Amino acid sequence: MSSIQLETYEMVLLRHTRGYGGFAAADRERIFGEHLAYVLGLVRSGRQLAAGPVRDSPAEDEDICGFGLFQRGSLDAVRELMDGDPGVRQGLYCYDVMTWQTPAGGISFATP
Repeated sequence: MSSIQLETYEMVLLRHTRGYGGFAAADRERIFGEHLAYVLGLVRSGRQLAAGPVRDSPAEDEDICGFGLFQRGSLDAVRELMDGDPGVRQGLYCYDVMTWQTPAGGISFATP
């Protein structure tokens, strides 16, 4: 039996904070625009491999609204990037970051 080689990534689940509903619609829209610009910059620079919205979140106090995939080599490195997100800094979003592994060569990403 051959051993499976695994590649390691960091996976982020972005969540609306409990206070999300207390933000005025215009503020949510402005902060989302700042968040989107930040994330697109991370992807363009290669610091983030993939990002996008999540639909049909499970019923939780802080619903999942986005997903991100990184390969930075540490959870702390990803937390540092996420803490720089304007949406996180302004309290609209919070996040969970965890390690994810998949068989080597199973996925690929276009280079920016």
